[in-house]
Amino acid sequence: MDSRRQKRRAIEALRNKTYQIAERQEIETKNLLYGNSVSEEDVIEIIIKCRGQDHEIRPHDMIKTVDVHILRKDGWYIKFYFLDPETFFLSVHR
Repeated sequence: MDSRRQKRRAIEALRNKTYQIAERQEIETKNLLYGNSVSEEDVIEIIIKCRGQDHEIRPHDMIKTVDVHILRKDGWYIKFYFLDPETFFLSVHR
């Protein structure tokens, strides 16, 4: 799956409000989407700005067969992954 398709899939989940927030420690500071400190639309705008050089893929810490997508742009850090059919956001913060 290329990075454009992955970004489109994440954006679609945000627009449709069909995403999940991944459980983690320090969720209030590490995922501003969880606390409604940023809106879905804010996150979509950041994702749209990201280009190939802003996108990194690493294996999930617990589920090594799952790719975690990391976007860094304008001081923002966004991490998400897909467990079909769900999209999970791990981090959305500055």
